[in-house]
Amino acid sequence: MSIVLGSRLDTAAAGPLRQSLMKQIDSAQPIAIDASAVDQVGLACLQVLAAGRAAAVAHGVSWQVAFPSVAMIEAGELAAIDVLVDA
Repeated sequence: MSIVLGSRLDTAAAGPLRQSLMKQIDSAQPIAIDASAVDQVGLACLQVLAAGRAAAVAHGVSWQVAFPSVAMIEAGELAAIDVLVDA
């Protein structure tokens, strides 16, 4: 199942994003994230994505972020949090 990220990943989006990721990890289904629509990314969502990736790796669940937007790439680079690497 794919998780499609919205255009604005702010603090309000962090909780629902965490719930979606944990549901996927708990069901041991591969995680495919479509990040093409992301225009703004906050640190809270980057942290949720990084923790989600780490949890996926720990549980042997594949992780892929497809079509990351420029905003997503730049925010990850600025914060030195790499959530775009496949696992």
